Amino acid sequence: PRWLTHPSYPHHLFKAHCPAKARSRPLSPPPPHTHAPLYAAAGEHVGWGESNAVVFANSVLGARTQKYADFLDACIALTGRAPAAGAHLSSERRPTLTLRLCPWALPPPDTRAAVDDAFWPLLGYVCGRLAGGRVPLILGLEGVRASIKDLQAFCAAFGTTAAAPLFHICGHTPAADGEPKAAAAGSVLASELDGPILASEPGGSILASEPGEVHLIDLLQLREAFDALDGGGHRPTDEAGSETEPVQLIALGNPHASLGELSALAALTRGRERHRSVRMIVMVGRYVLYLASAEGYVRELERFGATLLSDTCWCMLGEPVVPPTAVTIVTNSAKYAHYAPGLTGRRARFTSLAGCVQAAVDGSVGPSARPGWLASRARTEK
Repeated sequence: PRWLTHPSYPHHLFKAHCPAKARSRPLSPPPPHTHAPLYAAAGEHVGWGESNAVVFANSVLGARTQKYADFLDACIALTGRAPAAGAHLSSERRPTLTLRLCPWALPPPDTRAAVDDAFWPLLGYVCGRLAGGRVPLILGLEGVRASIKDLQAFCAAFGTTAAAPLFHICGHTPAADGEPKAAAAGSVLASELDGPILASEPGGSILASEPGEVHLIDLLQLREAFDALDGGGHRPTDEAGSETEPVQLIALGNPHASLGELSALAALTRGRERHRSVRMIVMVGRYVLYLASAEGYVRELERFGATLLSDTCWCMLGEPVVPPTAVTIVTNSAKYAHYAPGLTGRRARFTSLAGCVQAAVDGSVGPSARPGWLASRARTEK
């Protein structure tokens, strides 16, 4: 594993590696050691544990799993049996409330350039807070394009704030329409595709009718959520009164970066220089790391000064992977922006992938990383 060669890897990670290796030895095929697995068939019962992976499996792949604790998932793998409860049952997968996006809270239809990659994790964060333990049906995104990576980011943020193990988005998840939409299944290369792969919920749509309880999501809710993730809305000032905040760590890959994301990151860093006071660390699955090396992305990122680590996760790490001198962490993950302050004791700032690269170049981040698409377009809230 790549993290074993990292100059600052702690001894307890090696001790964790030993039981993981023993646990996976009897399994075939060998596990991918990633918390962003995208290989499961629609209707297949699986035993997954990581929250964002569980939500993705249930919602986007159309597979069936609960959020299983450590070792219970291993028991499922060894016995081929899972409890007949929760998201394994069709009756428990039906939505019990509706979340409807107001038109002015959306990017322009069929336009990818008007919105950056912060949109989907931010929306997932808001939807998860509204859903709680209930399965939501999300409406209003039918005219908005979404890649597999967009849906991954949505799932990770949704799983951070919701107890529910799945959601349905009309136009984007298989059970919402009973037709193949933007779901993923059937190929070990699914994690590297930017467009949709087809899957469908066995038996067609599970949505007999739109749930009666409706919550509206407007631009103000998205702004408030963004500010909460981006340092909690508090902007420290230095002695000169400047609100520009020094940055020490750029944390990417939560969930693990896909090949497409590494390609985009390599393009954003090409020809630029990382600030000497900033470290950039990217978490990635080992198979994606292999593919990225073959494509030359790893070489380009390492030239910029980025470090790529596999087989581990930001939510399991502290010092020294998080530099002891770090005060502020910048990330494009709503999940990590939520958890990082409690896990590391550091301040977290949330922005897009391009914003993360800019912070790495500048060595600082401005008073607000709020993107332009969060400005009101069709209506202003009072």
